[in-house]
Amino acid sequence: MKKITAMFSLCVWTLVISVLSGCIKKQTVSTINPSWEKISVLPVMDISDDFMMGVDVSSLLSVEASGAKFYGADGKPADPIALLKAGGANAVRIRVWNDPKTEDGRTYGGGGNDINVACKLGKRAMDLGMKVLIDFHYSDFWADSKRQKAPKAWKNFKFDEKQAAIREFTINSLTKLKKAGVKVSMVQMGNEIDNGLCGEIYDAEVCYLLKTASRAVRDFDRNIKIAVHYTDPLAENYLEGKATMLEKNKVDYDIFGISYYPYLHGDVKQLYIVLRKIANFYNKKVMVMEVAYPFTDSDGDGYKNVATTSDPGLKFNYPITVEGQAIAVRDVIEAVAKVRGAGIGVFYWEPAWIPPQHYDITKIASDLVFAYNSNCWLKNGSGWATFSAHGYDKDVKSKVNGGKWDNQAFFDFDGNVLDSINVWNYAKYGSVGKRKVVRVNEPTVKFERNGKNKLPEKVKVIYNDGSKVYETVEWDRAGLDEVRNKTSLGQCKVRGKTINGDDVTCIVNFVGSNLLVNGNFESGKIKPWNISNDLGRGKPEVVRNYENAKQGLFYATGWDPDNFDFTLWQEIKVVEKGTYNCFAFFEGTGVRNPSGTCLMVEIKKKNGTSVTFMANADIPNQWKKFDRVEIPSIEIDDSVESVIVKIRMKAEYAKFGKGAWLVCDDVNFLLVK
Repeated sequence: MKKITAMFSLCVWTLVISVLSGCIKKQTVSTINPSWEKISVLPVMDISDDFMMGVDVSSLLSVEASGAKFYGADGKPADPIALLKAGGANAVRIRVWNDPKTEDGRTYGGGGNDINVACKLGKRAMDLGMKVLIDFHYSDFWADSKRQKAPKAWKNFKFDEKQAAIREFTINSLTKLKKAGVKVSMVQMGNEIDNGLCGEIYDAEVCYLLKTASRAVRDFDRNIKIAVHYTDPLAENYLEGKATMLEKNKVDYDIFGISYYPYLHGDVKQLYIVLRKIANFYNKKVMVMEVAYPFTDSDGDGYKNVATTSDPGLKFNYPITVEGQAIAVRDVIEAVAKVRGAGIGVFYWEPAWIPPQHYDITKIASDLVFAYNSNCWLKNGSGWATFSAHGYDKDVKSKVNGGKWDNQAFFDFDGNVLDSINVWNYAKYGSVGKRKVVRVNEPTVKFERNGKNKLPEKVKVIYNDGSKVYETVEWDRAGLDEVRNKTSLGQCKVRGKTINGDDVTCIVNFVGSNLLVNGNFESGKIKPWNISNDLGRGKPEVVRNYENAKQGLFYATGWDPDNFDFTLWQEIKVVEKGTYNCFAFFEGTGVRNPSGTCLMVEIKKKNGTSVTFMANADIPNQWKKFDRVEIPSIEIDDSVESVIVKIRMKAEYAKFGKGAWLVCDDVNFLLVK
């Protein structure tokens, strides 16, 4: 009897210890501190119960290996994934690279995300009851809209061999995840595949690879949802074109996913319109696979960040604060959720990518901290890349490469949780704090030579409670004087303050009267431009797509798989005496320089003679990068009968017979004196 009692007691204590261990393992974490100043986040109406509130935590293991710690709102150490879940996240996204290291085992960095890393992260998420999305890049390192390299092991594969390799890699990876206890809810076939997949650039080949990957997933488990992933969501009809291409090639997928970064991609209202179109026209679910926004403009690791106000190409329409970060994400959630029955989720990209140690240049030991961080980036791969990746990815040029993302995390530089981590909960239930300005709209005005020009008297101010008010503004006197006295063309900024003391900037563009008709092609037609095209190639036309235009919606363009050479020209009959400038903007890809593309101005005299001025273009061979070509100080007097402005678009393709593409936009012939 004593023996039985003793055994019973032992069993009870074992059970108690087991329960206590479970409680310790699943201890509650805190993401809200009552002493914090509350932030305001408006609730989003009618979010479905199964809406995916996701976080991409791919870099986390490398960050933790580098010594970074995470803390809840109570100041206690905590699992960052558990904190993200407490903030309302219900799913994780994990990228998978084939072989992100050198032959001798040195990591490429960026988290070193092979399938083994995915298994570990996926298991941690599963243990917390979260869904798992696997993002197959089908590359050994970053695959995005700029690069889509095949894995080095597949470098010399024929196309059918590459198809077989994708199938095998997909099924083997999903099998490893399943054995590790990870139930995959969704698979993403490629990452930002705008310009190709796994080394292929043509639509037909890309679609064959997508169909191969899709069949592999379906054969493994038909319950796994399949997504495709693109970026540039607001380009005119761009994503609709991609969806049409997928439908035409009969690619089997469930979800059309996009990247949307507010500081890169423009108006969030337009995002909703694009997603709704795709959902309605192509009968697909839609979601935002990547979004992020900075909570500070400061750097925390000693390596320059991606999203910073020092980059003139970025536009920040929300305050760079914890509240601004949360509101930016909330607005994206709303844009997706409003696509009724089809908008299924939003994933925040890398909310836990924080520095190994907090670098502060004002501190005495900052050099030591940077040295420590640099060593961690190299050893553990917790920066965006290591120089070991250079042999595979030539875009990796620096010996030292940090995180670049620390100011967009949901944690500060020391790992303390920020209130923005709760955005998922706030999007459902709302949060009310002190009324603050979210955004003061930045007006842009044109000032014409000898025109009646004035700055706006009021500007639109948007508050965190959703209200929008037009407030009186007082412009800086020095700025006003500069505007009044400016005689040259170009742009300047005038600063001012609203009646409530908020800063505002007005962009003033000084323009001349363009003597060319339809010089910016915004009529949507080529006329009144004439075309000379002796070769009959290049397909000269005016196209609508604001992503490719210098400004506005339309531009003149030419493309051909073969060399081409055509000229657009326009004659101006009545020309006032004075000094003129002529300029235009060119961009292109696949063009061998010098190409012969140029801007020309022919001055025809009344006596039958003529003189021609010419300025050559240097095509950047980079999308969205324009070369401004100018012919300045053209003198016109009474001897001139007319002026002919010519745009010669000539291209000899530079890359393996894949053709060349040229754009010309915003052609001006202006009286400046």
